[in-house]
Amino acid sequence: MKINKIGEFVSANNGYTISAEAKTKDLVNIFNENNIQSIVVLDGSKTAGLVMRDKLFYRLGSRFGYNLYMQKNIKEIMDAKPLLVDYEQSIFEVSKLAMIRPQADVYDSIIINKNGNYYSTLSIKDLLIEVAEIKVEQARNANPLTGLPGNHSIEIELKELIKEEKIFSVLYIDLDNFKAYNDSYGYQKGDEVIQFTAEVLRNTVTELNVDSFIGHVGGDDFVLITETCFDTIIAEIIIENFDRGIKKYLKQSDLKNGFFLCCNRSHKLSKIPLTSISIAIISNEFLQINSHLEVSDRAAELKKKVKEKSGSNYFKNRRKDSANVKDELCEKLKL
Repeated sequence: MKINKIGEFVSANNGYTISAEAKTKDLVNIFNENNIQSIVVLDGSKTAGLVMRDKLFYRLGSRFGYNLYMQKNIKEIMDAKPLLVDYEQSIFEVSKLAMIRPQADVYDSIIINKNGNYYSTLSIKDLLIEVAEIKVEQARNANPLTGLPGNHSIEIELKELIKEEKIFSVLYIDLDNFKAYNDSYGYQKGDEVIQFTAEVLRNTVTELNVDSFIGHVGGDDFVLITETCFDTIIAEIIIENFDRGIKKYLKQSDLKNGFFLCCNRSHKLSKIPLTSISIAIISNEFLQINSHLEVSDRAAELKKKVKEKSGSNYFKNRRKDSANVKDELCEKLKL
């Protein structure tokens, strides 16, 4: 999910602009009077082009350049196809777009539009600083075993979606009988299964090319936040890939038996079903969610239903709960 919008890292009109009707000499005056590297050319409120200081003075410094361009309209010397990005685009997406530009343009400023109009300008230096700071913050909050964002990042993501009143689904994912696996195979093998699960989640959203957020709550608990229209498809593919891949982490004897032999609390051997995966899906498509805490509370309720079934399964609450229905009925009665 896009929580690092490029527009959030700059203030409005954070850059110098000039009318598309101006002349080159006007650009030169602005550059000479200000310690700036770029000027955005505007046609009304729309972005028309970009002029970089070094490129302009290089052109004017060429033989006959000064006499040739100084009195001409800036449209003749501006870059009419600069890198234009939307306010809502992810800062990481923008950084990739900036870096794949031709070598001659790679250090040109980035122009940010909002609702089709010019909003602000961002230099490559400032872009790289922001990206580096985000990476450091993500690494600080990431789970050390999987490298996935931890609880703090998950909370921020949910708060952002709720604040913007977006429709979303949260997949709460955990492994069944994972303790029995750890007891039978040891914690090192258990860590490998956790890493395998994280890889299944990453590969699934990559395979579907769906904009999703994956977080690691801790232990064998994960969260995947995505668009509602993809939630059940993602759950089905996760289950399919997990059930196929988990076999290589199990002994042939356990696979053949279909269970682990583990000591229970009474220190007696008992048969425990093999490790599977359970997914509880909560969506605000069917009910109102006002807090990130509500999401985890509702997930806990749904996980109980999922785990009532054997093997890997998912469950999605597809109906409004009784509290929401009651509130809506009360509103109608008032009318």
